[in-house]
Amino acid sequence: MPNVAKSVVALIAIGAMLTCGALASEFDITSYNTLQTASPATIAKVEVLQPSFKFRYIVLQSCGGLNVPRISFTVVNRSPVAISKVYLSGVLKAQGRSVPLAAQDFNLSIPGGIQPGEQKHFDLEATSYGDWSNVTKREVRNANFVLTLNAVDDAGGARIVK
Repeated sequence: MPNVAKSVVALIAIGAMLTCGALASEFDITSYNTLQTASPATIAKVEVLQPSFKFRYIVLQSCGGLNVPRISFTVVNRSPVAISKVYLSGVLKAQGRSVPLAAQDFNLSIPGGIQPGEQKHFDLEATSYGDWSNVTKREVRNANFVLTLNAVDDAGGARIVK
């Protein structure tokens, strides 16, 4: 009987050590991620490359076709944290005009996120992210499209602002 009692005590002790060790590991990882996301330099390491505003011609059998405005860009994550959402400002401005053709702030949740060192390309229907439908294809020919990154959310949902 004494051997059984020693075994039970030993198993309880091992279980307690494993539980405490697991909790300590989770706490350490959480602390590490929190410290990483708190860095103001994090967002400076996230870039938006090759922004473009263009029209894609979609063929519809009932009415021939339709030009649909699209916003395309690539997000490159050179920061030490994963990104789950980006907050952007888009401005489409014709040359020689002080008032933009269109301007809109929008955000984009990223399924699966963008891990450190990764990049993802996005090709979005512009009308889903604001009122870009008033811009004509002719006006876009001589216009500049600027896309500015304002903030990102890390994997835990904490916002990192520029």
